[in-house]
Amino acid sequence: MGGFIAKEAPVEKDGKPKVHLVTKRRLSGKPAVGSFSSGNFTMQKMRTRSDFCLLKIFEEDVVYTAFCLWATDEKADDAVTYLNFIKTVDATKKDILENARHSAKDKRLKLLKVFSKFVAKGSPSRIKMDSATTETISLAFDNMAADENIFDFAYEKCYQVLKFDYMPRFLISETFVKLEDGTRARRGSSSKVVDMSAILYEKKASEALLEYLRDRKDDMMVSYVELWTQVHDYCKAVSGGAKGDLAESIKQIQGKVKDLIKAGQLNLPKSMEVLHSQTALEEFYVTAGNLLNFLADILTTNVQNGFLKSKQYERFSLSAPPEFILDSTILTLSTFKDDRQLKETKEDYLTELESAMDFSNVLQDTLLSAYYRRYLRLCFCEENYFFVCEVHDLKTAGFKKVRGWMDAVQEDKKDAEGDDEMKNKCLSIYEHFIIDGRLYEVNIPAKIKKELAAKVSSGDLSTDMYNSAEVEIIRFLKHDSFDRFKKHYLFEHFKRSFFVKFSQRNFVVGDQVKVEGRVSGRP
Repeated sequence: MGGFIAKEAPVEKDGKPKVHLVTKRRLSGKPAVGSFSSGNFTMQKMRTRSDFCLLKIFEEDVVYTAFCLWATDEKADDAVTYLNFIKTVDATKKDILENARHSAKDKRLKLLKVFSKFVAKGSPSRIKMDSATTETISLAFDNMAADENIFDFAYEKCYQVLKFDYMPRFLISETFVKLEDGTRARRGSSSKVVDMSAILYEKKASEALLEYLRDRKDDMMVSYVELWTQVHDYCKAVSGGAKGDLAESIKQIQGKVKDLIKAGQLNLPKSMEVLHSQTALEEFYVTAGNLLNFLADILTTNVQNGFLKSKQYERFSLSAPPEFILDSTILTLSTFKDDRQLKETKEDYLTELESAMDFSNVLQDTLLSAYYRRYLRLCFCEENYFFVCEVHDLKTAGFKKVRGWMDAVQEDKKDAEGDDEMKNKCLSIYEHFIIDGRLYEVNIPAKIKKELAAKVSSGDLSTDMYNSAEVEIIRFLKHDSFDRFKKHYLFEHFKRSFFVKFSQRNFVVGDQVKVEGRVSGRP
């Protein structure tokens, strides 16, 4: 499992590893409580950045709801079940550990509710889990030996499935893109999780920043924050269509700028010199917007890192407005998506899938070929596929290739070479697919059948003698059976198998890295 820390197994005196034995009660001899659980040693986990992002989905209600809606639209009901199981186990475990007043019976009842809902046979919300894990949990409840850790293995396996199978797909979905659009509308185009502009725009965060700067006695940075607030209020009033006289606001901003320049605390670029001189209102408004970014950049460089580690920011984050927390969560997930190039990988996958689904790849792509042939067998027209394969071998000089559906080559013909080899292949195709009443007889027009019979009778055998028949069969396969195959459940199975195949080529799992186009273990 991707979330575990690998440790060397304890060994006994003879050098063999210790085998886990179920702890028994002294008097009854029945398994003791907790004997079926994994234990703290086994379940030590090393969480990575992807784990952190998955936890964000659990914790933020808006993102969690969006994930559930996406999973429902994608018919990925398992993902919702896994999420609900994890949240239920977390809540139950927390309740048991934090409330010492619970009796042993109360604990068993709470755990039994989780078991009945997610693990017991016949439950509508039963999680898909391997039989070994399910049986271990069931044995623990049958023997009244379940404790708060009994679901740990199942929990971790659900967690890993969500992390590797569902979270990447959700982050590149249209549902998540809508969440990103909402964040951009509130926070602008910044790609940072928590940037200085977001802090300054949020009133409570800005107040926490001022408190932090005053504690440090950094008067110059305090002046920058106060100036930013004045300019922001002015820009907001203008963009909101304020009808009042804005001359007083401009005068205050210009006075503040002149004081900072005079004290040597502000060095404006030439493009912003209009801020402390007489100018038109339109020009002042445009330059004021640039000043907001200029001041935010200075504050980012000088105080952002320290502020994000301060007690003032910690207090703010505990009582931050829901929108600020939501934006922080979405930007965290969005940054993770961009860093892992999930969007680019999706585009590559769709391009490859579109190419793989093309009828021209039926003979080349072994996966598509296997599923399409299975569909043709269900429709009782598999002989058409066989015929196309044999004609393809004839044209590509694959004369000696004997497929499973063809009879073995006769002893007196198997050593034939050159033209004789080609003629034997032509006759073999005719005998298997053209003669009336054969097991694999193909349905072609009578006119083409007569032409082929005449060629065989006269000995006019060639690699292109079946061209007309091949055109008829391919037309039927491409415009009839292949279109119906795309609507069949086998085609959905093919797409899932193709996704697994694509993932194995493009993703690295566990402790492996890509080295020059191949997957290699870490040195």
